Amino acid sequence: MTRFLSLILSLAALSSLLSCSDDGEYNNEAFLSDIVTVESSGDEGSRFTFRRYDDSPLVTLTAPQLRVDDKYVGKRMLLRYYPESGKPYTDDIIRLIAISPVNCDTAVIRPVERYDWDADAVFLNSIWRSGNYINVHLRAVYSDKPRYFSLMVDSLTLTDAMPQVYLVHNTLGAPDSYMREVYASFDITNVWSRNGCDGIEIHVNDSNLKKDIYTFNK
Repeated sequence: MTRFLSLILSLAALSSLLSCSDDGEYNNEAFLSDIVTVESSGDEGSRFTFRRYDDSPLVTLTAPQLRVDDKYVGKRMLLRYYPESGKPYTDDIIRLIAISPVNCDTAVIRPVERYDWDADAVFLNSIWRSGNYINVHLRAVYSDKPRYFSLMVDSLTLTDAMPQVYLVHNTLGAPDSYMREVYASFDITNVWSRNGCDGIEIHVNDSNLKKDIYTFNK
Protein backbone atom coordinates (compact mmCIF):
# COMPACT_ATOMS: atom_id res chain seq x y z
CA MET A 1 0.00 0.00 0.00
CA THR A 2 3.05 2.26 -0.08
CA ARG A 3 1.94 4.00 -3.27
CA PHE A 4 -1.14 5.34 -1.43
CA LEU A 5 0.94 6.98 1.28
CA SER A 6 0.61 10.73 0.94
CA LEU A 7 0.11 14.01 2.70
CA ILE A 8 -3.54 14.88 3.08
CA LEU A 9 -4.45 18.38 1.90
CA SER A 10 -6.44 20.28 4.48
CA LEU A 11 -8.30 23.36 3.35
CA ALA A 12 -6.94 25.45 6.21
CA ALA A 13 -3.39 24.45 5.32
CA LEU A 14 -3.75 25.55 1.72
CA SER A 15 -3.23 29.04 0.46
CA SER A 16 -5.79 29.77 -2.24
CA LEU A 17 -4.16 30.09 -5.62
CA LEU A 18 -6.18 33.23 -6.08
CA SER A 19 -8.46 35.16 -3.78
CA CYS A 20 -10.42 38.16 -4.97
CA SER A 21 -11.97 39.03 -1.62
CA ASP A 22 -11.54 42.67 -0.69
CA ASP A 23 -13.05 44.25 2.41
CA GLY A 24 -13.22 47.51 0.48
CA GLU A 25 -15.54 45.90 -2.06
CA TYR A 26 -17.92 44.06 0.22
CA ASN A 27 -20.44 41.93 -1.65
CA ASN A 28 -23.48 40.55 0.15
CA GLU A 29 -24.54 38.31 -2.74
CA ALA A 30 -24.71 34.60 -1.99
CA PHE A 31 -21.69 32.94 -3.56
CA LEU A 32 -21.48 29.36 -4.82
CA SER A 33 -18.93 26.74 -3.85
CA ASP A 34 -18.35 23.65 -6.02
CA ILE A 35 -15.73 21.01 -6.68
CA VAL A 36 -14.91 21.33 -10.38
CA THR A 37 -12.61 19.86 -13.02
CA VAL A 38 -10.12 22.25 -14.62
CA GLU A 39 -10.70 21.67 -18.34
CA SER A 40 -8.33 24.28 -19.74
CA SER A 41 -6.38 27.38 -18.80
CA GLY A 42 -4.53 29.88 -20.94
CA ASP A 43 -4.35 33.47 -22.13
CA GLU A 44 -8.11 33.54 -22.67
CA GLY A 45 -8.81 32.44 -19.11
CA SER A 46 -9.80 29.17 -17.48
CA ARG A 47 -12.69 26.80 -18.09
CA PHE A 48 -14.22 24.48 -15.49
CA THR A 49 -16.86 21.75 -15.63
CA PHE A 50 -18.87 19.90 -12.99
CA ARG A 51 -22.17 18.24 -12.24
CA ARG A 52 -24.04 19.58 -9.24
CA TYR A 53 -25.05 16.11 -8.06
CA ASP A 54 -25.61 12.60 -9.45
CA ASP A 55 -26.19 12.83 -13.23
CA SER A 56 -27.44 16.40 -13.36
CA PRO A 57 -26.50 18.38 -16.51
CA LEU A 58 -22.85 19.22 -17.02
CA VAL A 59 -22.17 22.85 -16.14
CA THR A 60 -19.36 24.83 -17.79
CA LEU A 61 -17.95 27.90 -16.05
CA THR A 62 -15.51 30.37 -17.57
CA ALA A 63 -13.20 32.74 -15.69
CA PRO A 64 -11.87 35.04 -18.46
CA GLN A 65 -9.06 36.66 -16.45
CA LEU A 66 -7.89 33.63 -14.49
CA ARG A 67 -4.98 31.44 -15.47
CA VAL A 68 -4.06 28.48 -13.26
CA ASP A 69 -0.86 26.48 -13.40
CA ASP A 70 -0.83 23.84 -16.14
CA LYS A 71 -0.30 21.13 -13.52
CA TYR A 72 -3.90 21.60 -12.39
CA VAL A 73 -5.48 21.03 -15.81
CA GLY A 74 -7.52 17.83 -15.55
CA LYS A 75 -7.48 18.01 -11.76
CA ARG A 76 -10.26 18.75 -9.30
CA MET A 77 -10.37 22.03 -7.40
CA LEU A 78 -12.65 23.85 -4.98
CA LEU A 79 -14.10 26.91 -6.69
CA ARG A 80 -15.89 29.75 -4.89
CA TYR A 81 -17.52 32.26 -7.19
CA TYR A 82 -20.41 34.48 -8.27
CA PRO A 83 -22.18 33.61 -11.56
CA GLU A 84 -22.39 36.73 -13.73
CA SER A 85 -26.01 35.99 -14.68
CA GLY A 86 -27.02 35.49 -11.07
CA LYS A 87 -28.46 32.09 -12.03
CA PRO A 88 -26.85 29.11 -10.27
CA TYR A 89 -25.77 25.91 -11.99
CA THR A 90 -25.99 27.06 -15.60
CA ASP A 91 -23.20 27.62 -18.13
CA ASP A 92 -21.85 31.03 -17.25
CA ILE A 93 -18.99 33.46 -16.88
CA ILE A 94 -17.97 33.81 -13.24
CA ARG A 95 -16.47 36.33 -10.88
CA LEU A 96 -13.95 34.45 -8.79
CA ILE A 97 -13.73 34.57 -5.01
CA ALA A 98 -11.12 31.85 -4.49
CA ILE A 99 -9.83 28.60 -5.93
CA SER A 100 -7.89 25.87 -4.11
CA PRO A 101 -6.69 22.35 -4.91
CA VAL A 102 -8.41 19.44 -3.18
CA ASN A 103 -7.34 15.86 -2.57
CA CYS A 104 -8.09 14.09 -5.84
CA ASP A 105 -7.30 10.58 -6.98
CA THR A 106 -8.72 7.55 -8.76
CA ALA A 107 -10.45 4.86 -6.72
CA VAL A 108 -8.06 1.96 -6.16
CA ILE A 109 -9.10 -1.68 -6.55
CA ARG A 110 -7.66 -3.99 -3.90
CA PRO A 111 -8.81 -6.78 -1.54
CA VAL A 112 -9.87 -4.58 1.36
CA GLU A 113 -9.40 -7.35 3.92
CA ARG A 114 -5.64 -6.82 3.60
CA TYR A 115 -5.85 -3.21 4.71
CA ASP A 116 -6.64 -1.50 7.98
CA TRP A 117 -9.07 0.80 6.18
CA ASP A 118 -10.90 2.07 9.28
CA ALA A 119 -7.88 2.64 11.53
CA ASP A 120 -8.76 6.30 12.11
CA ALA A 121 -12.23 7.81 11.98
CA VAL A 122 -13.10 10.95 10.06
CA PHE A 123 -15.71 13.56 10.99
CA LEU A 124 -17.89 13.44 7.89
CA ASN A 125 -19.87 16.53 6.93
CA SER A 126 -21.13 15.38 3.53
CA ILE A 127 -20.61 12.83 0.78
CA TRP A 128 -22.11 13.06 -2.69
CA ARG A 129 -21.74 11.80 -6.24
CA SER A 130 -21.34 14.15 -9.18
CA GLY A 131 -21.06 12.21 -12.41
CA ASN A 132 -18.12 9.81 -12.15
CA TYR A 133 -16.80 11.40 -8.97
CA ILE A 134 -17.42 10.77 -5.29
CA ASN A 135 -16.82 13.95 -3.31
CA VAL A 136 -16.39 14.23 0.45
CA HIS A 137 -16.23 17.14 2.86
CA LEU A 138 -14.89 16.12 6.24
CA ARG A 139 -12.66 16.96 9.14
CA ALA A 140 -9.60 14.87 9.96
CA VAL A 141 -6.86 14.93 12.57
CA TYR A 142 -4.02 17.18 11.44
CA SER A 143 -0.53 15.80 11.00
CA ASP A 144 2.44 16.89 8.90
CA LYS A 145 3.29 13.22 8.34
CA PRO A 146 2.10 11.13 5.36
CA ARG A 147 -0.93 8.91 5.89
CA TYR A 148 -3.13 6.49 3.94
CA PHE A 149 -6.14 8.30 2.51
CA SER A 150 -7.95 6.84 -0.48
CA LEU A 151 -11.19 5.39 -1.81
CA MET A 152 -10.79 1.62 -2.17
CA VAL A 153 -13.01 -0.74 -4.13
CA ASP A 154 -12.94 -4.24 -2.64
CA SER A 155 -11.68 -6.33 -5.56
CA LEU A 156 -13.60 -9.36 -4.24
CA THR A 157 -16.86 -7.50 -4.91
CA LEU A 158 -15.87 -5.74 -8.14
CA THR A 159 -18.09 -7.92 -10.34
CA ASP A 160 -21.09 -7.70 -8.00
CA ALA A 161 -24.09 -5.60 -8.94
CA MET A 162 -23.30 -3.39 -5.95
CA PRO A 163 -19.51 -3.33 -5.33
CA GLN A 164 -18.34 -2.45 -1.81
CA VAL A 165 -16.17 0.65 -1.51
CA TYR A 166 -14.25 1.94 1.52
CA LEU A 167 -12.92 5.33 2.55
CA VAL A 168 -9.45 4.44 3.80
CA HIS A 169 -7.98 6.65 6.52
CA ASN A 170 -4.95 5.59 8.53
CA THR A 171 -2.64 8.14 10.16
CA LEU A 172 -0.08 5.41 10.94
CA GLY A 173 -0.14 6.17 14.64
CA ALA A 174 0.32 9.93 14.41
CA PRO A 175 -0.43 11.56 17.79
CA ASP A 176 -3.84 13.11 18.37
CA SER A 177 -4.05 16.69 17.27
CA TYR A 178 -6.63 19.27 16.28
CA MET A 179 -9.02 18.71 13.37
CA ARG A 180 -8.78 20.36 9.98
CA GLU A 181 -11.25 20.72 7.15
CA VAL A 182 -10.66 18.47 4.13
CA TYR A 183 -12.24 18.23 0.68
CA ALA A 184 -11.58 15.25 -1.58
CA SER A 185 -12.82 14.03 -4.95
CA PHE A 186 -12.30 10.48 -6.22
CA ASP A 187 -12.77 9.30 -9.81
CA ILE A 188 -14.88 6.11 -9.72
CA THR A 189 -15.04 5.51 -13.49
CA ASN A 190 -13.12 2.22 -13.13
CA VAL A 191 -15.98 0.69 -11.14
CA TRP A 192 -19.00 2.85 -12.03
CA SER A 193 -18.72 2.24 -15.78
CA ARG A 194 -18.45 -1.54 -15.52
CA ASN A 195 -21.17 -3.62 -17.17
CA GLY A 196 -23.48 -5.03 -14.52
CA CYS A 197 -22.71 -2.34 -11.95
CA ASP A 198 -26.01 -1.04 -10.53
CA GLY A 199 -24.37 1.27 -8.01
CA ILE A 200 -21.90 1.23 -5.12
CA GLU A 201 -22.00 1.12 -1.34
CA ILE A 202 -19.41 3.26 0.43
CA HIS A 203 -18.28 2.41 3.97
CA VAL A 204 -17.03 5.25 6.18
CA ASN A 205 -15.62 5.09 9.71
CA ASP A 206 -17.36 8.26 10.84
CA SER A 207 -17.20 9.91 14.25
CA ASN A 208 -19.92 12.41 13.37
CA LEU A 209 -22.96 10.78 11.80
CA LYS A 210 -24.55 7.52 12.92
CA LYS A 211 -24.72 6.29 9.36
CA ASP A 212 -21.67 4.35 8.13
CA ILE A 213 -22.76 3.04 4.71
CA TYR A 214 -23.82 5.29 1.84
CA THR A 215 -25.57 3.81 -1.19
CA PHE A 216 -25.33 5.40 -4.63
CA ASN A 217 -27.60 3.85 -7.25
CA LYS A 218 -27.41 4.35 -10.98
